[in-house]
Amino acid sequence: MIRSLSGVVLSITETSVVLDVNGFGLELLCSRAAMSLCATGEAARLTTFLQISKAGVFLFGFADETEREIFLKITGIKGIGGRTAMTILSVLSVDDIVRAVSMADVNTFMRSPGVGRKTAERLCFELKNSISKDFAISLNTGAGVSRSRVSDTVGDALRSLGFGQNDVNAALAVVHAALGEDFDKQNEETLLKAALKELQSH
Repeated sequence: MIRSLSGVVLSITETSVVLDVNGFGLELLCSRAAMSLCATGEAARLTTFLQISKAGVFLFGFADETEREIFLKITGIKGIGGRTAMTILSVLSVDDIVRAVSMADVNTFMRSPGVGRKTAERLCFELKNSISKDFAISLNTGAGVSRSRVSDTVGDALRSLGFGQNDVNAALAVVHAALGEDFDKQNEETLLKAALKELQSH
């Protein structure tokens, strides 16, 4: 499996990058974040995924492992292929996706070309548990949770109520994604109520 590629950027289009890797010109369909790491004539290193299907062979490029994992979660939904998943990542950031899933924000997904309401609803429903639990620590939002003293106190309170560490991390990550930059401005009572509401919704 090709996990990452390093080389000189030969050309860039709206959706892809051609990377010169030891003399081979490889075309990668890239996310918005991956495209931002590339400049024609300069070296770049991208996290990748090689997909072989009936539609053909495709190389997808990502800014990091978190994007790659989000991509795999999306393509794990029946009927959603690699091109559709990459279209979503070309419009939405990882934080956008986590926030949309946590808030069941169908309209955010519908900003992606070719994603209608039914597909957007499936994305929100089928990604909710996997994204909130599997990416609670790895996402930037999760990193913010671990650094906040207030959220540490809230985490201790939730564990004292009998909730497991993974569930606590997941709930706080979802709350963080929903609040964004305002997360660290909240007091313990507000965060505790929001996290409890998230935990009790499952």
